[in-house]
Amino acid sequence: MYILWFFIGTIVGSFLCLVADRLPRQQSILYPGSHCSFCGHRLRPQEMIPILSIILQKVRCTHCQHKLPLRYLFCEVATGCLFMLFLPVLSMENFWVLFWVLSSFVLALIDYDTYLVEGKIFLFTGSLLVLSGLLLEMPLHWSHPLIIIACFYLLQKLMPDSMGTGDLWVLALWSLFLLMYELLIILLIASASGILFYGYQQLRKKNLREIPFLPFLFLGLCLLQLLKKA
Repeated sequence: MYILWFFIGTIVGSFLCLVADRLPRQQSILYPGSHCSFCGHRLRPQEMIPILSIILQKVRCTHCQHKLPLRYLFCEVATGCLFMLFLPVLSMENFWVLFWVLSSFVLALIDYDTYLVEGKIFLFTGSLLVLSGLLLEMPLHWSHPLIIIACFYLLQKLMPDSMGTGDLWVLALWSLFLLMYELLIILLIASASGILFYGYQQLRKKNLREIPFLPFLFLGLCLLQLLKKA
């Protein structure tokens, strides 16, 4: 069963990577079909097998031989692992958590590329999370978003531009489903990993004007959910 979930996850991961690539450019996710972003070569079925194709092609386009971004392989492997980790048993609650994690993964990929939280995906997936959470009778903490917004504006007074507005809305949404100490755990993990990322980039002599924070919030969310399942 785990192998099946991993395989399904790799297919979903390939699609999510396409969404993260195209939506910020205002491109359709349906047309044109999958193709090499360097030469436009339309991929054949044997070139679209998750993980296997990109490895057999030695991470290169079969037409122009241009090296392909490793993020495609990363997304497929990562999403396959997420399916295995968050679907140990079939239940609506596990599917709900997986949807939360995957939607955050897409937002994190886009934020890493553009330093922006994609509004269309956030509003669509956020609405689905709240509505499905209500249908599943999950406890929603309606006062938490107000606390998060108040803390954000206080932080902006003390440390201007220390956090983007997009990150605020993501945290406000997540706070509906989390206890305050759980949200603090996510923030601690995100801050620590963000500092490590910044230090690594400094060692590589890359001067960063800003750091995309959502990928590190996503890491914190994943670790928290796994701890809750352990």
